[in-house]
This record gives sequence, C-alpha cells and structure tokens, in this order.
Amino acid sequence: MTALLATFAVGTSALSAIAPASAYEIKSREQAPDRFKNILQDLRAFVGQEGQYLSPETINARRVDLSKLEFKFDHDVKVFFLGETASYRNRLDFQATKGSTVTTGKIFGDTSCNVGDASFTNFSQYCSAPDGALENTVAPNKPLNVGDWVSLGSFSAGTKLDFLLHADDINGGITGTDANGQTVKGIWSLNQALNPDGVQHAISYYYKDYIIIGFEDLWGGGNKDYNDTVFAIHFGDDNARHVTSVPEPTATIALFGIAGLGFLSTRRRRINQVTKVDSEL
Repeated sequence: MTALLATFAVGTSALSAIAPASAYEIKSREQAPDRFKNILQDLRAFVGQEGQYLSPETINARRVDLSKLEFKFDHDVKVFFLGETASYRNRLDFQATKGSTVTTGKIFGDTSCNVGDASFTNFSQYCSAPDGALENTVAPNKPLNVGDWVSLGSFSAGTKLDFLLHADDINGGITGTDANGQTVKGIWSLNQALNPDGVQHAISYYYKDYIIIGFEDLWGGGNKDYNDTVFAIHFGDDNARHVTSVPEPTATIALFGIAGLGFLSTRRRRINQVTKVDSEL
C-alpha cells in the first residue's frame, strides 16, 4: 500500500523499477471468452442510468479495499468495458505493484461509448450518451463498443492492482485544488486516500467470478452515481474467490467480504428482472 501511495502521489517515485507497459490491443466482444459473452446482458444492470444517486451508506459499503485486491495465484488479467453515463471522455489506466516494481499502462484512452454500436441489444442501458470519435484519433483513444476488452498479460502472486481514471483526459483533463492548496488534475484511484480531492471515486461488486468497478468522474464526487465508467475485471476464479471469501463457486456476494448487503436498493427490482442471481448482491 505504501508503494502505491508513493508512486501515485508523485508520479516519479524512488521505487527501484517502474515499468510502463506496451500498448494493448483492444478486442471486440465477439472475441471475448464465452463465459463473458454469456453474462454480458446481465452486466448492464451494473451501469444503470445517469444521475442515479447512491446513498452515503451504499457508497461506503462498496468501497474498494486495495489491500485485498492482490493476486494469491499467478494469473492473467482481462478488463472488459461495460458502459458509461458520462459527459466527460475519460481514460482508464492500471497500476500493478509487486515489491519495488510498479507496472503501469493505459487500457482505454477514451471510455466513451461508440455511437456506432447502437444496434447492440439494450444498448441504451449500457450507454446513455454515446459519442463519435474525435478527429485524428485511433485506438486506444476512440470510443468503445460494449464488451470491448484487453488482456493485460500475466501477473504473479503477490501483485497488487489499482485502476486509475483520468477524468476527461482526452480533452485535456479536469483540475481542482488538493489538500495542499495545489492545482492538480483529477485522476481517481480505487483507493480514496490517493485521490487529490479526498473523495471516494469508485465502488465495486462481485458477480460470477468477475469484479465490476464503477467510477464517479466529477471532482468532489459530483452527482455520486458511480457509473461514469464501468468495467469488469477477471483475474482468475481462485483469486476472485479468495478476495471475496466466497464459500461456493455459485455464491454471489458483495466485493471484498461485504456479505449480506443488498445491491443498490433503487435497482434491485431491475437486476432481478435481468438476471437470476443465486443470492442478492
């Protein structure tokens, strides 16, 4: 955790090795593993609608504990774009830390939904305000189709993951004042302690061995809907079950041991209509 704090806070730390990753090939949902394609329509329930306010209790209960987002077993990582409701055109990065080595990389340069994907079934439930590509942009800085994904490669046991949302990065980013009175860009970590505005910007869920992350992109938490960029992570069933303490493969509980909590109360009916869940999230 200390290494993550140091690296994110200063951008260039005294850590012995920082290894930027190569550009990643963005693959289509048609190229995704069958298990993901089979649940993709279920996952629209985690995106929801623009301006869906979440209570402070719900937000706090879905807080990501980075100390537990750690590989217990060697495995590859796949990241799947699900949708967004943002007016900003955000960028999603990852950071993997093991010991003194920090690997970083840009996953998606523009997490806008592609307006050209509108024929996808239930598209509007994943994407409330799709966009066209900005002039002279190419992948990974173009809007995404629902289910687009990348493989980040393999990581060894003991590696810790973080994901960073650069708010409106493709348009130059947003800025605000941090706790030290400095004007800095809005770059949001899963870890609230690393965010320059001191606000929690991500919430998390667990569903069928996938971890789903939803970001709020506005400085200070904005409208607190936490669906401005939503994506799913798969880093191995055993790893996912370890960090969530799932007793059986079919169990469905909230991420990182928050068992017994209901899913967003305002959306529970919608999820039950969309999916058959073994136990409530």
